[in-house]
Amino acid sequence: MNKFMVDSSFDPSYAEKVGREVIAPLAEHYFRVKVVGLEATPDPRDNRPIIFLANHAGRAFPWDAILLDYTVSRYWVDDLDLNPKDKPRSLSAPDLSCHPLLLPFRLENWWRRMGCVDATAANFGRLLRQGKNVIIFPEGIPGIARDFKDRYQLLPFPTPMVRLAEQYNALLVPVSIVGSEYFHPYARRVKLLDMVARRLKLPFLHLSPFLPLLPFFPWLFYVALPAPVTIYFGKALSPADLKTNGQDWESVTTELRRLCQEQLNETRSSYENGMQWWGLIKALAKAPRPAWKLLPHYWPSLFIRHAAENAPQLFPNIPPRWWFWLPLLGWTRPPTGLEKPTNFEEPLIEAFAAITP
Repeated sequence: MNKFMVDSSFDPSYAEKVGREVIAPLAEHYFRVKVVGLEATPDPRDNRPIIFLANHAGRAFPWDAILLDYTVSRYWVDDLDLNPKDKPRSLSAPDLSCHPLLLPFRLENWWRRMGCVDATAANFGRLLRQGKNVIIFPEGIPGIARDFKDRYQLLPFPTPMVRLAEQYNALLVPVSIVGSEYFHPYARRVKLLDMVARRLKLPFLHLSPFLPLLPFFPWLFYVALPAPVTIYFGKALSPADLKTNGQDWESVTTELRRLCQEQLNETRSSYENGMQWWGLIKALAKAPRPAWKLLPHYWPSLFIRHAAENAPQLFPNIPPRWWFWLPLLGWTRPPTGLEKPTNFEEPLIEAFAAITP
């Protein structure tokens, strides 16, 4: 039996619970997420696959992906009365599930427990063929790693993504995430650190004011600065409607990227607010729990304690929640029994080139 079809790692109950109890307070009081246009997106009950394609940014842990996944899932469950198991499935880089540091606070298999699927070309096709709804970041890791000076400038999209969308009669919903570029605006890419990152098998490592502090404060690895985030959902597009007579799929993909860039520029001009520290203070003052528990230094405890109390069977090797506060030692405890990808194939962007319609 196909392991992807079994999908035994996804736990809808845990994903629902951690969304409501951990991510929701951070989204509301730390990131101050504002959602625009979600109610106008296609109804997932119409039996036509929906692909949410969003810009990726931040030079930090992929908090923008977590926030988008949470936003759509929460709306579908609360407002459309869908079952949590029917949430959109986010495509995530396989490395996120393989490297201990790329797991949220080393909670083993966390991304897949939340419903993520390894971002491979075959998995993308399988999801659409099964009528699943998908969240994808077409820029991939290069998008989240780009320099601040290149913020909000979309990188090229993979052409076969649009071809597969057309093949399975899927709708494309452009999503513009504004504010995530300020999660770490002081980081810069340098060649030497790119080499170090490759040796450490990390997707990127930036020159940053936080870098010298990482050995002494390991929780800084997961930090995003408190920029207010706006998630704007644009008008759904049909791949067939984008393709005029005589156009090839490369031209169609270029046109899709142009439309997404145009939407992103408009969203940025309307909603970009930088850091807004005073807004953070006001939002934290309204939080139902002590405000200091929503600040980054407490995030390891927030996630680890919730997993230990609510899903110990899913995370048998949970690290101590204070481990990330230990200088140096916080980097030295890899989780044991880390699962290898059950559906790993070629990375999505690279493998797309080999797909035929």
